[in-house]
Amino acid sequence: MGILGWGGRDARLARSTLAALGRRFAVAELAADGTVRTANGAFLAALGKAAAAVVGQPFQAVFAVDDTEHLWRAFARGEEVADAVRLKGTGAEAWLQAVYVPRLGRGGRLEGIVVYGADISAERARTAGLGQRQHEADEAQGIVEFSLDGMVLAANPVFLKTMGYRLDEVQGRHHSLFVDERESRSDAYIGFWRRLRSGLHDAGLYRRLGKGECVVWIQATYNPIFDADGRPVKIVKYCVEMSAEALRAVPAQATVPVPGEAAVLDMLDSAALRASALAMDAAIDAAFAEQRGQGAP
Repeated sequence: MGILGWGGRDARLARSTLAALGRRFAVAELAADGTVRTANGAFLAALGKAAAAVVGQPFQAVFAVDDTEHLWRAFARGEEVADAVRLKGTGAEAWLQAVYVPRLGRGGRLEGIVVYGADISAERARTAGLGQRQHEADEAQGIVEFSLDGMVLAANPVFLKTMGYRLDEVQGRHHSLFVDERESRSDAYIGFWRRLRSGLHDAGLYRRLGKGECVVWIQATYNPIFDADGRPVKIVKYCVEMSAEALRAVPAQATVPVPGEAAVLDMLDSAALRASALAMDAAIDAAFAEQRGQGAP
């Protein structure tokens, strides 16, 4: 039987393309009404099911997509659609970074769809775990955003409680609100902000002043945030208050890692998920281009 009713040279081209992509990605073929016609081993592995339990099933029984009507209108226009999709009926969360490729026949009639997907279940689970750990870290540490010139843009409740302020009392004020006047005029303090504005990170144990000029010792990191061109745009500070007992245990000049900082840095790894999706799209494009260039045997 031809692939989705494709015949002749197109069928041979489709089969060779599917073979090339099927060695690397999950592939499923759908009829025009969404019924699953075939599914390769990688697709079945992602679902955790045998072919007999998948082939012949309607689209909605396999793919967790809310707006199938919108999706099928795009297919009818011959539009390829890329999206992360959750697979249904699995024992655990199963996700594919998928590209749907519709095939139109005579008169522009939709004849079928081929779904190419990369299994991103592990990446989704890892990202969800990082998000949860980051949420927990945010609940345990103070977070403040500053403009490059040191003005408070935002502050979370933990920081405000530590320093004894309300948000409206610090937002729009300069960081020097939290240091004594002598320090704010010092070369060291001026240099501190000059380094942050230039994109340099700073971390350590800091003496700060809360509301009413009460002394608060915090362990903190000041982290420049960059735009797409690599230019610093703001500073984000993560901090925890140090108790008297903790201070006595800290050797002179020593620094203590901020709880949750590793989770913050690990969030950068979510870029790998985006890179994986882009690589899949590029591979599909390359496979189609190669097959069309070579022609069917």
